[in-house]
Amino acid sequence: MVCNVFKILDENKIKQLCIKEYTMVKITYGEYCYKVISSFNENIYETIIDDDLNETKITKRNSCYIEPHGLMTKFRNKYFEHKNFLEEDYWSLKNEYYGFNYDLELQLIFKKHFSEQDLLDYLGIIPFTPSVMINISPDWSNLKRSNTNKVNILKTIFDLYMKEQWYEKWEYVIENGSSGDHIHLHAVCKMNTKRLKSVESHLKRGNHSQQLKKYAKGLKGMEGIIKGSSIQKVFLRTETLVDDKLKYLHEDTKPEGHKNQSVIKDGYIVGCL
Repeated sequence: MVCNVFKILDENKIKQLCIKEYTMVKITYGEYCYKVISSFNENIYETIIDDDLNETKITKRNSCYIEPHGLMTKFRNKYFEHKNFLEEDYWSLKNEYYGFNYDLELQLIFKKHFSEQDLLDYLGIIPFTPSVMINISPDWSNLKRSNTNKVNILKTIFDLYMKEQWYEKWEYVIENGSSGDHIHLHAVCKMNTKRLKSVESHLKRGNHSQQLKKYAKGLKGMEGIIKGSSIQKVFLRTETLVDDKLKYLHEDTKPEGHKNQSVIKDGYIVGCL
């Protein structure tokens, strides 16, 4: 699969963006297990060293502490025990549950009682939902209309597509290009969490392109302004990528070579379900 993270369809051209480091990180089930264990401990301990190299141990309240409740209380008391080592109190897995592979055994114990979603709910973590960037550069060559009309046409097409509820939140901007005469659109759309798998399938199959073409065709005289080459999608699977692409929607944070002649009044739109 071709990665378009560093390329963007702009003014009907594929332009290069500055290459940055993007780390695709997904927290594993095992890491959530350790987060839960850490939340059992009310205190954390630090050693402070002064200018004379004297060491002083201090006790601080654990900012990640969660008072166990319900099933988690019974789980903790069954599998863990409270220990004191070097004047530090902490919860530790009971020796009888230690296996050949500690990490694996720990996860197996958790999985007997909790799904990943259970752990997320307990920790109060909202999982990251992917977004997609959709760029549209229509072919206006056979259309004799003012820029104002083109802006309204493009808004109408994109808003009709947003009503299909593939996305739960979206931001888009309609721009006029470096010369001021090429109306085009950049959008960042957060996938609808309630139908995430179908949204992924919808995009991977290119059905978003078919729908945008359909809505263009439905407007009198607009058939053919949006072609396959007029649309680009880029999956955004990290918060860093989403933040980066959202910045692209604002003129003052665009990189050189991507700026427009002017900012279109009311050209920036935010929407949600």
